[in-house]
Amino acid sequence: MFWISIKSEVSEKLKNQIVWDEFRKGSKIALETIYEDNYASLYHYGQKFTQDNDLIKDLIHELFIELIDSGSRLSRTDNIRYYLLKSLRNKLLRQLSEKLKFTNKLTGSADFNLVDSIESQLIKNEVEEQLRNQVTTAIKKLSVKQQEIIYLRFYSDISYQEIATLFDVNIQTVRNLMSRAINSLKEDLQNNNLSKHLILFVLNCSI
Repeated sequence: MFWISIKSEVSEKLKNQIVWDEFRKGSKIALETIYEDNYASLYHYGQKFTQDNDLIKDLIHELFIELIDSGSRLSRTDNIRYYLLKSLRNKLLRQLSEKLKFTNKLTGSADFNLVDSIESQLIKNEVEEQLRNQVTTAIKKLSVKQQEIIYLRFYSDISYQEIATLFDVNIQTVRNLMSRAINSLKEDLQNNNLSKHLILFVLNCSI
């Protein structure tokens, strides 16, 4: 009836718009599609802020309950994953701020941890321990803000403009942070005689 029959050439944004609009109208199939397509990404993203897995699951559940209750009152979107990540991020920060008293403008980045995910992928791909240590050391040199930006851009396919909106900063600030992060990684990894292949792996591995 709707997205199931959409041809492959139709843009991803249009597909997102159609699925989201059907969900806003109360479609259970659209809800199932959104949930199944995004739950894993939401869960992995939440783990970058906290290792309290029960909290992450509870907040994702709470998020979807609120979305269902809001229905047609929800704003339209052409990027469902961004919409959900932003909503979950806000929920996580409200919970964590009570404990950690975040104060900086890019609040969510204050406790963002990319290292564990990268290390697990290196182990999964059987990268030897010495190289793993060099990679994780390079990542730890990045600010937590840079780590979150890398995750959102490379692993969640969120645009620079959307990241800027998420952080409430201008797009050039995001681009500058990303540029410095990539240059830092390249410098550290190349200095350790690591291959270009491994550098690309760090920036593009699927988490």
